[in-house]
Amino acid sequence: MRCRFLSNLGRVCFAVLLIGCSTDSRVMEQIFEAETLIPEQPEQALELITAVDRSAVRGDYDQARYALVLSEVMYHNYIDSNRDTLSRPMADYYMLSDNHSERARALYQHALIVQRKGVDYLAEAMLSLLEASKSLDKIDNTRLRGLVHRAKGDIYGKSCLFANALESYKSAKECFTTLGEEYFVASIAYDMGATYIQLRDLDNAHVALNEALDHGMLTDNKPFTAAVLHELLDLAIYQDDYVACRRYLDLFKVEDCELFGKSHLMSMQAMLLSKQGKKQEALAMLEDAKDEEGVEWADLEYAHYIVYRNTHDAAKALEWEERSKDAQDKMMIEVLKQPVLNVQIEMLRQSLDAEQRERELVRQRNTIIYISIAIIVLVAIYLVWRGIKRKNEDIARYVETIRELHESLDNAPREIAASLGALYRDRFSELNELCDIYYDHSGSSRHKNMVFNKLSETIDTMKNDVRRLKELETTIDEYRDGLMMRLRRLQPKLSERDYRVALYSFAGFSNRAIAIFIDSDPTSVSKIKYNIKYKIKGVESEDAEMVVAALSEK
Repeated sequence: MRCRFLSNLGRVCFAVLLIGCSTDSRVMEQIFEAETLIPEQPEQALELITAVDRSAVRGDYDQARYALVLSEVMYHNYIDSNRDTLSRPMADYYMLSDNHSERARALYQHALIVQRKGVDYLAEAMLSLLEASKSLDKIDNTRLRGLVHRAKGDIYGKSCLFANALESYKSAKECFTTLGEEYFVASIAYDMGATYIQLRDLDNAHVALNEALDHGMLTDNKPFTAAVLHELLDLAIYQDDYVACRRYLDLFKVEDCELFGKSHLMSMQAMLLSKQGKKQEALAMLEDAKDEEGVEWADLEYAHYIVYRNTHDAAKALEWEERSKDAQDKMMIEVLKQPVLNVQIEMLRQSLDAEQRERELVRQRNTIIYISIAIIVLVAIYLVWRGIKRKNEDIARYVETIRELHESLDNAPREIAASLGALYRDRFSELNELCDIYYDHSGSSRHKNMVFNKLSETIDTMKNDVRRLKELETTIDEYRDGLMMRLRRLQPKLSERDYRVALYSFAGFSNRAIAIFIDSDPTSVSKIKYNIKYKIKGVESEDAEMVVAALSEK
């Protein structure tokens, strides 16, 4: 009984611990519902996820899952953030996770956030994307694979690794072409065109950007069309194709979209005027462009160079070319200050460290599993041993009880002994036979269990045989001067358990034997008999002394 109590107490404690450390099921359902709404109803998903009380989300997995869904909801609602207070713990958790679907999604979202923190965080962003790619190699998610490749291309581009960026964009475009997602195909064509310009591959840049332009005009996507025309204008200037430059400027009006920055538009117009020989008008326009909001000085310097070159002022053209080169050199120096090459080495090192941590985690997990299995086996062996020991103790108790019952029959008055024999001798013989079979060690464990169960069943039948109990009480009243009848008259409010103890005692059964028949122990039987005697002594009757004396017999 004590072991059972401790076992139940352990279960309760474990359940309380789980409840205290786990997230309420309603909160998790809210998170999962928001996740299902993300693709089609991102606004509703945002309402749901922002209504979740973050403090109510408990446990490493639940907190990481909450951060993953929240970051994806923000992404689909075009809410940019460079705060990584949620995404960093999420990335740390999923970096060591075997759930590759969630791992790839989480590390991609973390990369998007940390790259917005600035150039110092590009290495961490790239490492997250590389780890996401490892997980994507193990699952089928073409769309996410395309997004990861595109994000890698963006980081390579920011680091001036344009060849690497181009390869990533090509891989991304293949993914979205397979899926038939035309917007992403066109958008990546734009990225590739801009990258080709940086690589001075102007012919391929022209092909890629015109592919993007066709999509923008076909779908009437004005912001996208404006972005593509912006790159095409620059490309036309690099190629000295002022006819194309004029055509693209006219397309801004035709497509009713705005050029990025008025100063850039004025720079383009000044260059076109210089091509027509209108030097002073062009320079005046560039002077006015300096006062525009968001002016790009690199654009103005390059425009001055083109204006003077087109108007055959070589000295001024050379001066502005040097300024433009100085500005480009300064920009390049700033880029080179970034640890771009070292970042690649650092990323490889961190990747190896992550793999080492993963291997260590697997090793620790396996150790825990082996130890747990060993503990379970030992506990199982102990429980089996304890069960066998308890059965042996029970059977020994049964044997001793049967012996004492036989002695009771031999020592009881002749009439009572005859009645008891008629009632129980067949049962006692069956019990003796079962005990002999049980102690025959040549039998199998399964056979022994069957014998033990039959033995227990037989004793239970004897305990609950109401007919035989009534016959035994009749016999006691007949041959022992109505002892049971006198007891019931003296104490009519005793429990049936008390009456049964008295009945077996009047029949000559020992305390050990009585204990077997009432599922108790000899000490408790003694206490019950003492309490019965104490209650009877309080009654003034000649029968009281007789009943007390009968209960006191050994």
